[in-house]
Amino acid sequence: MKVMIRMGLAENGADSFKAAYLIMEKIETLEDGLAHNIKDAVISLNHGIEILFKLVLKNYDEYLIFADLDKYMSAKKIMITKGYPNVLEANPSLKTVTLNEAVKRAKYLCNYDISDDFETVVQYLNKIRNQFMHFEISLSDDEMQELLLKLKIGYEMSYDFFVVYIDELRDLFEDARYEITIDDYSNELAEMHRSMMEDDAYEEYRESELDYFWK
Repeated sequence: MKVMIRMGLAENGADSFKAAYLIMEKIETLEDGLAHNIKDAVISLNHGIEILFKLVLKNYDEYLIFADLDKYMSAKKIMITKGYPNVLEANPSLKTVTLNEAVKRAKYLCNYDISDDFETVVQYLNKIRNQFMHFEISLSDDEMQELLLKLKIGYEMSYDFFVVYIDELRDLFEDARYEITIDDYSNELAEMHRSMMEDDAYEEYRESELDYFWK
């Protein structure tokens, strides 16, 4: 039996958002497995945000989602010549941009209205995702509850942004929403700003130390 799967960027991103939503809803009733489920929620939400940012860029101009413009153009030529359905079929090794780069391109090349608060939330969630994926993380019960709240804020802010620029997204999300009033959580947003500023300060310090070392 042949099984065909086709998932566009909108469906892919919405699927990850809804997965994160279901996990966060379930967490409220859990007695065990909190860390595992928060990790899955972070990874799913971060993936959904990344995919939908790439869709926003693609809707503006497809080349914006690819890291190397020359390789993209070569793949586009092969796609047209050989009749492939997309550039990744022509060159599977093409790399798309990172989430942070996608945000910058959407904001500064496409002039999408991305608030500082939303940009900070995206950077914060991406930082936590990277800790889960690539290193290690240590959170107390209170810190996990705080992270869960920040996940909900990130989820709602992301929804509010993407439905403005992606027409079909509202229907894809259906009822998977928190309806959080962001103004009620200014302290959490301020904490995310502070966390990201500390990370930026550390990176600047580390780079200056490396520059000094190599002189």
